Formats: sequence, C-alpha cells, structure tokens
Amino acid sequence: MKSAEDMIETGNSARTGDTRQRLTDMKLDALILTIPENVLFLSGFWPMIGASILVFPANGNPVCIIPGCYEEESRQELWEAVPEYYSYGLTSSPEPFAAVSRLLKKAAGGRQWKRIGIEGSLRSAAVSWNSAEFILPDKQYTGVLEEVFPCAELIDIVPHLSRWKARKNDWEIERIRRASEISCLGLDTFERLAVPGRTGVEIAAEVEKRIMIDGTGLDGAKRVRAYAQVATGPVETAIAYRPNEISTTRRIEEGDLVLLELGVTAEGYWADRTRVRTAGKPSEQQLDIFALVLEAQTAAIRAVGPGVPAGAIDDTARSVIAKEGYAGEFPHITGHGVGFSYHEPLPVLRPDSPDTLEKGMVHSVEPGIYIPSFGGMRLEDDILVTDNGYEILGPYKKELA
Repeated sequence: MKSAEDMIETGNSARTGDTRQRLTDMKLDALILTIPENVLFLSGFWPMIGASILVFPANGNPVCIIPGCYEEESRQELWEAVPEYYSYGLTSSPEPFAAVSRLLKKAAGGRQWKRIGIEGSLRSAAVSWNSAEFILPDKQYTGVLEEVFPCAELIDIVPHLSRWKARKNDWEIERIRRASEISCLGLDTFERLAVPGRTGVEIAAEVEKRIMIDGTGLDGAKRVRAYAQVATGPVETAIAYRPNEISTTRRIEEGDLVLLELGVTAEGYWADRTRVRTAGKPSEQQLDIFALVLEAQTAAIRAVGPGVPAGAIDDTARSVIAKEGYAGEFPHITGHGVGFSYHEPLPVLRPDSPDTLEKGMVHSVEPGIYIPSFGGMRLEDDILVTDNGYEILGPYKKELA
C-alpha cells in the first residue's frame, strides 16, 4: 500500500507535468488562480476562505500565497508549491491586496511574463471550506494583477480548466471515491428516517449530522461537509426536477414520497447522490414508476464507456422512460460532470450534448419522473468511466421502501 507521501507525489506529478506542457503549447508563461477548486486542482490544497492564490509558472516551482492563519493545513496538503504566507484578519495585518501584490512580485522572481492565464469568465464555483461565504476575484483583484504585471496579457483560462479537470487521474479518483463512500452514510440515515411524522428539515439535518460526525476521519478525511435537501409529499417532490429542493417543516404522511438530494465534499472533492423512499407501504403506481426509473438508470449506466457519446447515455435513459409514456415527465438532463465541484460542465449528458465520454471522467446518471398530484422520483449515482466500461462510486442499494 502506498504511503501518504507516495500518494502526494503521484497526484503532484500526474497533474503538474501535464499542465506545464499545456502552458507551453498555449504559449502561456504562467497561470494565476484563486478559485478554491482550481487552487486545489493544481496544488493539492483546498483553501479555507478563497483568499489563497496559486502562481503556476510554465517553468519553475509553483507558489501558493496563503493567509498565515492556515499554515498548518496548507503544509499538510500542498504538493510542490512553495507556500508564501501573509498576515490576514488581525488588527496588525496589512491591507490584503497590498500583501498579495508584494508576494505576487516575489513569486514572479523578476521574470517578465507576457501571457498569463487567469479566471476571467467565472459563472459558478465550488465553495471553499468555509461555505458560508468565500472571496471571489473582482475588479480590484484584476487591477492588482494588471499593476503587478503591466506588460502581460491576461487571458481567460476558465474554458480550458474545465476541459482539463474533466478527466480525473488516479489521485483525484481516489478522493472522489472517498467522498462517494462518505455520502453513503447520509443515504443510510435518510433511508431510516423517511417515515411518517418526520419533516424534511429534520431529515436533512440528521443526514448532514451523520456525515459530518461519522464521515470526518473516515479513510483519513479531515474536512467533510454535507448539503442535504429533502422534499416530501406530492407537491414538493413533483417539482424535484429543479436545481435544488427546499426542505420544509411539513410532516410526512403515510404513503408520501420523500426525496433526498445530497452533495458531499471531503477535502474539496465532491459526490452527488439522490434517493427516493415511500413513507410506509408503497402504492402500486409508486412501485411501477420506481421500477421504471431504476430500469432507466441501470440501462444508462450500463451504456457508459470510453468513446461513447454523452448524448447516447441520455438517449438510453430517456428511451426507457418514453416507452411507458412518461417522456414529458422527464424534463431534465440525465447527468453532468462531478468531482472538483458539485456540478461540473463536462461532460453533460443531454440530447444535444457535443461531449464524448473519456477514461477518467466522472459524471452523474440521474433520470427521474415527476407528475403533478403524484410526486417525483429520481435516482442518482456518480459513475467513473474506466478503460473499458464504468464503475459506480460509493455503490448503495436502491429500494423504495
């Protein structure tokens, strides 16, 4: 079994070498990244509040500029990046951008960079460890870069980063697998608590509690967070195709459908799961529709493999549901990328997808059926594209009751 040091070296070499070659091919002198998932991607360190900046040159060692109060955590996680710490958040601390400006100049080491890749077109991002809020790059941040590198062209690298992050290496897959396994703790709690008398808020809180308590420390995980959303009853679950559920204080009644949407992150790597249960004995209609959603998901997962068009996976799931007359009740996509964030843009499993599945991609498969007055059902798992097929990450049973 590899030691932690060996695993760090594996993750480091697998990413940094590829990235340097890409920078050379694109004639970029360096990347300067501050979004937490991107700092994690190329340094191994998951920032706490988004105040860290990774300077990744095409030649030479990367430098990670980090608030000094996070020195202990960063030293445990950084691969080869040299840490540069600055005082932050204290009465004696300098103005943050003044400190960052000084350290950016130091990181450049006098090199006259002409083309620098930055995060110039951000629309969404995975959270930092402190998910209540984190610092986003703004005009002031860009202004600092322009001041420190007046002769450099700042080039938006976000579309390229999305493609680079779509294919995970073994280091990253192992961490996504761990997040998926931790998510099973929440699925187990949901299964036990989806009963009459409970509320969606209670269940969501208990799911998150279980994951935080029992997931922290599991397989070495130190920073674990869960984001549980529970819809209950026909009205709430019938609109569960939306990007999020709203957990309410409505008490579950006998025979209600209860649906869990669950995001889990461990050390910045993500899992995305969904399960549905009946509170009490299921009706024949519930059993029939659940069986259909399960059939659609199973067929779609079995179709996954390298070289398969992402749209074909969507078509497989959609065809199973359409053959029973529910085409109009499956309004959302079949899946999306996952790993460095809860929802990654690549690959996207939808009817008009331009993407082709490749080894190392991780994506969800999540067909569903939603009917007014009846309610909604969805099953979701994270799937790794392997050499010749697929792997379900964090496999967990699928039962309606």
